[in-house]
Amino acid sequence: MKKVLLGLSVLAMTFSAGAQQSNFFKNNMKFYPLSAFAYGGVGLGLAYERIMDKDGKLGLNLPVYLGLTNAQDNGFGDVATNTTFMFNPGVKFYPTGQRRVTYGIGASLFGSYGNRNGYVYDFNTGTSRYMEKNEVRAGMLVNNSVQFNIGQKFNLGLDLGLGPSYLNQYNNRTTGYSNSDGIEFMAVFGFHLGFRF
Repeated sequence: MKKVLLGLSVLAMTFSAGAQQSNFFKNNMKFYPLSAFAYGGVGLGLAYERIMDKDGKLGLNLPVYLGLTNAQDNGFGDVATNTTFMFNPGVKFYPTGQRRVTYGIGASLFGSYGNRNGYVYDFNTGTSRYMEKNEVRAGMLVNNSVQFNIGQKFNLGLDLGLGPSYLNQYNNRTTGYSNSDGIEFMAVFGFHLGFRF
């Protein structure tokens, strides 16, 4: 019986904390110590968000991510590290405004540029050849987020964006060959620590 009462009291405190509205600052600078996005790997990021209305329901979000991946090695332990930069401006709608626990949904555009250097096995010669490649991607994402506001200035949260990548261009600098692929899937995930001012 004590466990049931304890569980109910914790549940009640959780709902009451989520229902409390506070006057949060409108500017939010976010640092992403962990981010990951398709075709870009794992990395980190920075974002600036501005709450645009007095009810705290509409925000303009400007994140930038850096992703790192390791290319396939050539069998001798040589591995290339690739970098990708992604810019993902968008808007977020917060149905309940800014609260201690805040859910947001929004839409954004994204653009990414990165390299895909690495070793490619040549079946004709039986050897690996180092190739230098660039790629450019652009598209749209639907974003979901949950943010935990710890006081008026500090917050932490999770973001997830999913959507199509309409532009997918590849340029092989070693051979001079370029190609474009059709629509591909894009995903972005991030954990952020934020400071409001």
